Amino acid sequence: MKMTTVRDNDEIRQAIYSVIENIGREKIKEEVTSDTKLSQKYMDIIMKQSTTKLASELRTDETIATLAEVLLHFMLTISTLPSERKVQIKTDFYVDIVIPSLQRLKRNPEKSIIVQIIKSNEDINKISQLDFLQPNHENIWLISNKLFSTDCIIYSIFPTMGLRNYSDIIIYLDDFLRETGDKSFRFMH
Repeated sequence: MKMTTVRDNDEIRQAIYSVIENIGREKIKEEVTSDTKLSQKYMDIIMKQSTTKLASELRTDETIATLAEVLLHFMLTISTLPSERKVQIKTDFYVDIVIPSLQRLKRNPEKSIIVQIIKSNEDINKISQLDFLQPNHENIWLISNKLFSTDCIIYSIFPTMGLRNYSDIIIYLDDFLRETGDKSFRFMH
């Protein structure tokens, strides 16, 4: 399996941000902060146009997952949802995203979500390591381009029958934070 290189990551980032700039970063930010449900529309548009731009480079699940990761980081930022990203848990183990924070996860796991992006089979094998942080599997959300068996919730990068759509994740995160009474400070513009 080809591993995504720094050069590939730069190309992926450039492709996504090129699409974002064409749509209008401020337009996306303004619309999504006023109505979180619009995040789904923009994620679909940006993902579709970015995959078209990168069609020849989209050779691996890892590249597609990296594309989804870059887009998710952008959407978390503009939607002002509280999150911590690339959280180091052990020397060789990182959690991709913790909602709303690692501190909250440690204190109150039922009011926290771990979002893990599955780029390879190795990542699938690491899912069981998340149990010690988040005992509630419904609060471990995985983003993947492939099907596999798990008790965790899977968001499919490309719509797949029976799975939640990746482009809806910001909506579900916002709903979760509201339901759990999260009062984290959010920057509004």
